[in-house]
Amino acid sequence: MRLSPTHAALAACLALALAAPAAAQAMRDQMWSGYDPGELGGGPRGGRQLPTVVTGNPFAVSDAEFVRAVTQAMSESAVAASRDQTAATRAPMRVMMLFNAATLTGERICDRSKPLATAPAAPQAQRPAGERLNLVATYCRGDSPMTQVIASLDASGPDDPRLRNAIRQVTANLFPTTNPDRYGPNFPD
Repeated sequence: MRLSPTHAALAACLALALAAPAAAQAMRDQMWSGYDPGELGGGPRGGRQLPTVVTGNPFAVSDAEFVRAVTQAMSESAVAASRDQTAATRAPMRVMMLFNAATLTGERICDRSKPLATAPAAPQAQRPAGERLNLVATYCRGDSPMTQVIASLDASGPDDPRLRNAIRQVTANLFPTTNPDRYGPNFPD
């Protein structure tokens, strides 16, 4: 049986999807009513760099290398993430990517009057199989959370495709294209 070019392309996409490493599991999303998908003027998906704070490096690599791996994966999901950690902590709109965080509340994560004390996991060159990383990703406007994704993922290092896939998935979920609380459930994407 010969497949049409369209069916062959669909079959190839399905095969790639099935072969892709597993991404984040046990994800939980939250959106606050103040979230406006258009507030970033074309949004992070419009090519504008979004300041991003990355904490909790769990791997035996430099913090700069870990930040590069995370922000690069975010950029692969069409969100241009800035690597300047100092500027990101002061930015009015920013993303907080906390690995193995002690706190999960968006209000606490975004509150700049009470800086987060981070105690990263003991860095390891290779994480033991089955040991999962927890990630809390929060999009903040000022000191208020707008969206948040909590995920659990398995990755052995910053170059692990599972880490890259999980970061892309979390980032996509962090920036939904609509807010039903703001526009109603039938507002088109």
